[in-house]
Amino acid sequence: MSCNHELNPEYIYPSDIDVLDVDATETGLVLNVALPCPECGQALELSTDVTVVSESDLELPLDDEWYD
Repeated sequence: MSCNHELNPEYIYPSDIDVLDVDATETGLVLNVALPCPECGQALELSTDVTVVSESDLELPLDDEWYD
């Protein structure tokens, strides 16, 4: 099955996304993530270059379940 739907950020939620891998390349970091297509549910893998890194006001850890 092939998915050719355009990804609309309006229908993609952080809880739908899983980080598969973080790679280092000559140009910097690459994040590989998985998510379901909002239109058809097909599993998709996306790769994106990290272009901006900034400090955050978040409290860590983000998900306490990982440390229980």
